[in-house]
Amino acid sequence: MRRTNWKTVSTLVTMVVIAGCQDNLVSAPQASSSSAPVSMMMAPEGAPRLSLLGNASSNMDVDFTVSPSGGVYFIGNHAVVFPARSICDPAKSGYGPDTWDRPCEAISQPLTIHATVRTAKAGTWIDFSPALRFVPSTNANKWVWIYMHAPQVVAANEFSKFSILYTPRIGDATIDEAKSDATLRTYIDTWSGASARRIKHFSGYAMSSGRACDPSVEQDCYPIADAGRP
Repeated sequence: MRRTNWKTVSTLVTMVVIAGCQDNLVSAPQASSSSAPVSMMMAPEGAPRLSLLGNASSNMDVDFTVSPSGGVYFIGNHAVVFPARSICDPAKSGYGPDTWDRPCEAISQPLTIHATVRTAKAGTWIDFSPALRFVPSTNANKWVWIYMHAPQVVAANEFSKFSILYTPRIGDATIDEAKSDATLRTYIDTWSGASARRIKHFSGYAMSSGRACDPSVEQDCYPIADAGRP
């Protein structure tokens, strides 16, 4: 199947409609022999292609409204791609690790989402509310994807530090979901400088800056969730 190419045209919240339909087939977790990131060239057919400009503020709060038709939504230097009818209705779907692969009813009305972006020496965090999960599917064209701007990967020879990891709240410990589900592996685009992966749910995700930061001897290793814009 031909891949669709998208280009970032603004660092403001922007929507591009994606054609598609609901698919309630459950995507069962797959054990992964390695959860380390790999090249975007190894991403499954159907993974979207984005270029992120990277010229927005590294700390911001953004509200955006997703329709049942889905779209591409830019949150500062980062983005989320929603295929059509990919968001579970939060009033009916439940939320938690035991629900990620359960069939659900997709939203039928637009849904407003708040995103908080915070960057510190150790990396970048994006927190979303309300908590949501996404319609399971075995079809990669119908997966929700998050893209995080990562200019440091352009010159990287080793990708292990650049996984996009789940975190319940900004600054919390991260969880590598790809260890138990290979479809959640991170893919690295060394040409455009971005990390990308499928996500089955919100609340938040984080990506390392690629450098070590010891909070006992350095300041600003980790962000403050309610910090204002710089």
